Amino acid sequence: MRLIFLITLLYCNLLFSQTNLGTDFNAIGIDQSSNFGTSFFYNPPNKVILGSVYLFDEWNNDGEIQTLSGERFLVRNINLNISRNAFEAKINDNDSIFSFNFNNIKQIIINGKFYKNYFNNEDNRVYELFYSGNTFSILKGFSVKLITGSGNPMLNRSNDKYVKKESYFLRSSNKKTIESFKMNRRSLNKLLENSIIDISKILAFIDSNGLSYKDEKDVIRMLEFAFGE
Repeated sequence: MRLIFLITLLYCNLLFSQTNLGTDFNAIGIDQSSNFGTSFFYNPPNKVILGSVYLFDEWNNDGEIQTLSGERFLVRNINLNISRNAFEAKINDNDSIFSFNFNNIKQIIINGKFYKNYFNNEDNRVYELFYSGNTFSILKGFSVKLITGSGNPMLNRSNDKYVKKESYFLRSSNKKTIESFKMNRRSLNKLLENSIIDISKILAFIDSNGLSYKDEKDVIRMLEFAFGE
């Protein structure tokens, strides 16, 4: 068993030296890992529930943890539990889950997207950092609701189902406040008016490049052009 552990640890060190990461999170000691959260065993519900409380449909996600002290760890099989508002990782095949807290974590990167924890209105919540500027940031928040099934055949809803929802928020860099933000043409244009670039030039840029207010990548291009990020 000790030989298998040493071989696994050596493999991890070789793998992550190539990716410039410190180490595999699963390879760090128990005392150190306890600084980032706790582990527990997952007990699946007895009845069938459609959907999931997790952000990603699959668990085969690699995440990079960046700590407040500048350390970087790679975590395999990581997902965001929207209901618990916490990132969780499958440690092994025995339904063992590690739940992360943000006490020592600056941010977590998954699939090229940044996730941070912010405290607002007496509540801690994990957000995706959709756009980050000098004076404001746009965040994406997630929620999940359990819709109870019904025996009525007209409703076609015999099973309980988790329904996920995304919402956008505007965070002020100075005031540190987080407010609800509608990702539509009217709200975005109002935001773009705060740019030092004349709004007419920004709108001309949007039209000439065929950008859509409904496409997230296009919205980021608008913001980067308007605020020089």
